[in-house]
This record gives sequence, C-alpha cells and structure tokens, in this order.
Amino acid sequence: MNGTSSDARVVRTRALVQDAVRDLFEREGAGALTHQRVAQRAGVSRATVYRHWPLPVDLVMEALGVTEQPLLHPSDGQPLREWLRRELARAAADFARPVVQRFIATIVGDADRSEVITALVAELTRRTVGAVREALDRAEAEGAVFRRRDEYQLIAELVGPVIVQVTMYRMPADEQWVARLVDVAIDDRCAVSPEPATALSASAAGGGPRPCAGCRWPPPPVA
Repeated sequence: MNGTSSDARVVRTRALVQDAVRDLFEREGAGALTHQRVAQRAGVSRATVYRHWPLPVDLVMEALGVTEQPLLHPSDGQPLREWLRRELARAAADFARPVVQRFIATIVGDADRSEVITALVAELTRRTVGAVREALDRAEAEGAVFRRRDEYQLIAELVGPVIVQVTMYRMPADEQWVARLVDVAIDDRCAVSPEPATALSASAAGGGPRPCAGCRWPPPPVA
C-alpha cells in the first residue's frame, strides 16, 4: 500500500512540474524555465525538479513534449517516401500547437543569445539527422540508389516549408501538399536502380525510368 501511495505521489508531482513548465513556457518563453521558477509555480522543492530535469534544456524539451523524440520519429521499417509523408504530416500538426509556435519564435529571436535554446536545437538536430540517416540507410539496403546523401539539406527542404506553411501562411499542410513536397525532395536525390542482368522491366525497355525499390521511385500518382 505504501509503495502504491508513493508511486501516486511521484506521478502527481511530475504532472505538477510538467504543467508548470508548459505554462511558463507559453506565457514567458524559454528564459522563464529555471529550476527555481518551475519549482515555485509547481509548488514543489527545487531538488525535485533537478532530480528529473537536471539541465535547463531538459525543461525546454519537456515543455515541447519532445523529451525522448527527435523532430522526425524513427521510420520503424516504413519505405522512405511513406515515412517522410507520415512524419511531416505529424510535424505539421505539432507546429500548429501554440507552445511549438512559441518555441519557433524563440529560436528566431533568441537563438544567438540563449545557451539553452542553442543546446536544444543542437540536440533536436542530432536526433532528427540520426532518424533520417537511419531511414536512408534502410532505403539503400532495400535497393534505393541515391545520387547524393545530404541529410541536413534534406531536412531543411522538407521541414522549412512546413513551418512556413503552418506558422506564417496559416494554411494547412494537407496530405497532397505534403506528398508533393516529399516527392520533389526525394526525386531530386534518388537515381534509378542498376539495370538487371536479365530482362528489362517494361518501363526500362521503353526507355523510361526503372523503379527504385527502396524509396518507391518513381512515386505513385497523388490522388
């Protein structure tokens, strides 16, 4: 019984801190996320906050709900094109959240002045590049042939327009819009598969492009 009661207190305490972190971030931005401010807002000791979120960057990541995830989640074996479409649609929904819009504004305004934001951006970039690199590696293992591998530029070409579409233009990044964005970026990088030693495919025999198995090139038509 004591163990159950203790577990419940831990869960409740974490919930109080999480609420305080997100409230402070939405109201005042990343600069308000100090251990002292969060502890005061949550009504807990500063030691409690330190125990679970030892660094200020941990508090910012908690505010965004990305404590364990990169900007693009791992592909889990999905084909490259399908995975990118899924993740960009999910990211577009995230960018519509007020707390994430506040974070984007903070990056633009404070990135050069805030060590916390600089550290967070570096960590999110590292995780996101890792997820993209893993997806590209899997696509190559499944038969994709890339003319170039530039994970950082690929992320910029995909994520940047989504941010502009959702946060600046205030327009939806719907399924067809995302599909076109992904197709342009992947088609620019994905070469045709090496010619088989036996019979050519119908498209190859006619002089057209051969499909690239790993990234499903050329793409299916968008409905």
